[in-house]
Formats: sequence, structure tokens, C-alpha cells
Amino acid sequence: MMWFLRALGWVLLFASIAVLVDGPITALQTGSFRLAATGELWYRLDAGSLNLLQSVIQRYISVWVWDSIFVPLLLTPALVVLFVPAFLLLLLTRKRKRQRIF
Repeated sequence: MMWFLRALGWVLLFASIAVLVDGPITALQTGSFRLAATGELWYRLDAGSLNLLQSVIQRYISVWVWDSIFVPLLLTPALVVLFVPAFLLLLLTRKRKRQRIF
């Protein structure tokens, strides 16, 4: 299980680096720099799954959960949403050196 969480941390880290590199490339094309929001990135990757998630949460769980939890998360820059869990996973699953007492 530990190796899976460590691999997931690396995947999230590489994804956050890709999002970080995408910002300046987009800035060169548009003339203004801004980090892509998580919802915007998700919509570009797969709009159907984002719409499905919204309808399932609003219909079967609560409209409040969608408006209060998911919307602020989707408006957060994707770099933050990807990098923070990556950092935490890599920190928690790091390989520790054995210390010899004698």
C-alpha cells in the first residue's frame, strides 16, 4: 500500500509540474498570465465526468455540499490542488534511514 501512495504522490507531482509549465505557455499565447482553475482543467480533460459529478452530488447528496465544498475546490488553482496532496503523500511515505544505536 505504501508504494501505491508514493507512486500516486509522484504522479500528482508530475501533473502539478505540467500545470505549472502550461501557465507560461498560455501566457505567451494570450498575453496575460493566470493559473488554470481546477474546474477549468477538469472541463478541458473530460467535461462529461464533471457534469456527471455535479448532477450526482446535487441530486443524491446535497446541493449544499456541491455549493460549499466542490465549487470552491474547483475554483482553486489546479497547481495547488495537485501539489499539496503530492507533497503530503511524498512526505508521509518517504523512505527513512535506519539509525544505528551502536
